[in-house]
Amino acid sequence: MRTEAPLVDSPDVPGEAAPAPLPSEARDALIAAYFCRSAETLGIPRSLAQIYTALFLSPGPMAFEEIVARSGLSKASASTGLRDLERLHGVERIVVPADRRSFYQAQLSLRRLLGAFVAETIRPGLADGARLLQEAQVDLDHPDVTDHLRSRVRSLATWHARAAEILPVLSVLAAPSPLD
Repeated sequence: MRTEAPLVDSPDVPGEAAPAPLPSEARDALIAAYFCRSAETLGIPRSLAQIYTALFLSPGPMAFEEIVARSGLSKASASTGLRDLERLHGVERIVVPADRRSFYQAQLSLRRLLGAFVAETIRPGLADGARLLQEAQVDLDHPDVTDHLRSRVRSLATWHARAAEILPVLSVLAAPSPLD
């Protein structure tokens, strides 16, 4: 819902009023939708996106109780989500002097987020896949194995090899930069 803007010269048409800016609540909702859609794409629970959104939009560290209130999650879901985000280096626990509560802030470095995602999900997934694929290739040349199955297993081995070739590229992209 837009409100009437005061008459300010529009950068496009002198003498015309510039449209009112998007209300902050609407902008926050769009950012939340962005993070939820990104989490869905990556197979990450929506609750992690809700927590990350609250922290991302916060001007400073947030106490656990504030995260629960802003994210709309239960205490149990928020606690589990914060642990998962800490493991993925998506949030940092902050010590606030003279306050015994736990405070958190969002990790804002894309390199660190990507590096943790590669280390915690992609690399172990490829390692497990290699082990499973190796087991699937045992006795592949046995006469009882159909040509169709043999072809599919070999295709899968090719896919896996290509995915393993991409991992170093992702790791380089995620490597810490002096600018981080």
